[in-house]
Order: sequence, then structure tokens, then C-alpha cells
Amino acid sequence: MRFDRGFLKEEFLTLLWKGVPQEEYLTGAFRYAESRVEGFLMPLALSVFLRHIERGHDVYVVTASMKEWIEPWASKYGVPVVGTELEVADGILTGRLNGANCRGPEKTRRITAIVDLKGYDKIYAYGNSSGDREMLLLADEKAYNWDHVPVF
Repeated sequence: MRFDRGFLKEEFLTLLWKGVPQEEYLTGAFRYAESRVEGFLMPLALSVFLRHIERGHDVYVVTASMKEWIEPWASKYGVPVVGTELEVADGILTGRLNGANCRGPEKTRRITAIVDLKGYDKIYAYGNSSGDREMLLLADEKAYNWDHVPVF
């Protein structure tokens, strides 16, 4: 039996966040990003991320996680985040997703909506879940679970 991850995620998020003021959520997301995100990254992942930035590459973080949980951390490096977002109505979280869960084909759809991939000589992509497979197909150089990391 297959289940809809987006539906399950939305059900869970509704239990946690429905009725919470957006400002309260964003304050918590900022604290989380500042204190936890970098610690969750494998040292190799962080090293490759920083190397891309040092080389002047255009870098995007594309995640199924909540965009607001990652964005404060990524903004320190000037890196935009494409991720799952919560719906807000009148400054209050509804608990529903604002659009689709950012995984699988949705990652590819969002990337190609904001980035002209034809404008690059080489595309690098890194993934660590089954929800990254379609995104990895966009890349010339890719690593899944940080195996065979491209040299650049």
C-alpha cells in the first residue's frame, strides 16, 4: 500500500501548527535554523556546500523540509531555499501546505520554474532520500547519499 507523504505531512503539521501566529512560528524557525541546521549536516556535505559558494557557483538548497526552518541558516551564505511551505491566512498558520510537498517531481518542477538550467555549463546536485531522485536527473554531476562526490 502506498501512502501520500504530502497528505501525511499536512495532517501532522496541522496538529502542530494550526492556529499559531505566523510571527511565533517564524521566531521558532529562526531559532531552530540558527541552533540546529548546520549540526545536522554531514561534514562532507557542509564542506562541498561551502566549496561551491567559494567558487562563486549559484547554489540553491532544495528541501522537503519547511522552507522557514532552513532559510535563516542558508541566508547567512546568500543561498536561496526552495522548500515546503505552510499556508498562512490573516497572519495565522492554517496547518495546510501552501502548494505541494517539495519532494520528488515537485522539486524538479520548482527548480525549473526559477532557474534556467540551460544557462549553466554544468549542474551539480546532491541528494539523500528517494524524494531527490528526479532532482538528481537534472544534474550533470550528482551524488546520492554523498557517495562519489563530484570533484570541481
